[in-house]
Amino acid sequence: MSSKKVTGSKLDMTEVLNCHRVPTKLYEEVKHQMYMQLKNVQPNKLYTLKKMCGKEFWNGMNSWQQRMAGRAFAHMVVVGIFPFDFIKNKSPTKRYLLK
Repeated sequence: MSSKKVTGSKLDMTEVLNCHRVPTKLYEEVKHQMYMQLKNVQPNKLYTLKKMCGKEFWNGMNSWQQRMAGRAFAHMVVVGIFPFDFIKNKSPTKRYLLK
């Protein structure tokens, strides 16, 4: 599965999991942020995207952007851009474990 860029509207969109689309600019910003933050992620420790991205980056987005960032990152994990496993829990917030 790969990301597919969809154009033709005001915003370039990237198709992610379950036929959802997120703004390509946001997708790339999340990817860049995670590349920068990956060195801080420790093995055998559970993380949320919010914790991995850092407060400054995360709090700079509104709730819609945060949801889209979550979808973008989940897609990146599924396609193998980042080496994480999804960890199931009772919370709707996804948790990640470094492979």
